[in-house]
Amino acid sequence: MNLCVTLNPCLDKTLVVPAWTPGDHQVRGRSFGQVVGGKGVNVARALRRLGQPAQPATFLGGELGQLCHRLLQEQDGFAPVVTWTQAPTREILTVRTEDTAEQTGFFDPNPTILRSERDDLAEQLGERFAAGVAWCAMSGSSPCRETDDLYAALIARARQAGVRTLVDTYGDCLHLALAAGPDVVKLNRQECEQALGTRLNSPAAIRAALQQLRGTESICAVVTFGPGGVAAAWGGFVAAWKPPAVQLVNPIGAGDAMTAGLIDALSRGDDLPSALRWAMACAVASVENWVASDFQRDAAEAMMPRLTECGLEELIR
Repeated sequence: MNLCVTLNPCLDKTLVVPAWTPGDHQVRGRSFGQVVGGKGVNVARALRRLGQPAQPATFLGGELGQLCHRLLQEQDGFAPVVTWTQAPTREILTVRTEDTAEQTGFFDPNPTILRSERDDLAEQLGERFAAGVAWCAMSGSSPCRETDDLYAALIARARQAGVRTLVDTYGDCLHLALAAGPDVVKLNRQECEQALGTRLNSPAAIRAALQQLRGTESICAVVTFGPGGVAAAWGGFVAAWKPPAVQLVNPIGAGDAMTAGLIDALSRGDDLPSALRWAMACAVASVENWVASDFQRDAAEAMMPRLTECGLEELIR
């Protein structure tokens, strides 16, 4: 089993509307959909697409939390690990203009998680580590200060149980997680620049940042540059790849598809260069679909020969 942790989930609603401008009195939707959102949930969905077992783990609360729980079970077919909270689960409304890639998200405020609730989720996951888990992916933001140290605590418990870990977050949650030494750390350019207080505006800066992210514990550090490509460091190696030009439908969830692809490839015993190429192919396949991380394995396989290795300088042109 692969556990996919989300600390700040949401009910993600999408309303598709005709062309409009802010201030319009009424805008009638063309279609409507809802799924459970959150980066870890996206990772779990993508892993299932790739044929890997996956189980999301998260906080849920209130009526929206109950709805999210039902959707995870009935719509996605998951058996989620859940800690129920006093604070209600947040809602995100995304308004998408039909026949375009234009979208605007309206976010509820983050919930406040109690320390006892934080400890409950940590204990549930620790029990599952002991029962046998391959990977624990920890993706997305921390909703409040009480959960900032949870990824770090999970990394320590996972290491004791022989579970490999991947972290994709930012802010204080990231700094604490890095100090705990995850096996893989994956960030986008902006998150990396904020975390390290430096600009990734040269090959030397990218190389130094990757090595700093790896520290002494991590086997691999990955930084994504959106459509520019991805750079990674492992062992004594640093490499970069560029994606092909594709039809961009929705970039949201591409990083989560990359996380799933990396776990999938490493679980199958691929070496790191091959795993990183496969992860990037999954990310590129994902952006051609509206639903986050919704892609087919054969679509990712078709991307593999279209990826090109490049110099670090090409990522920042």
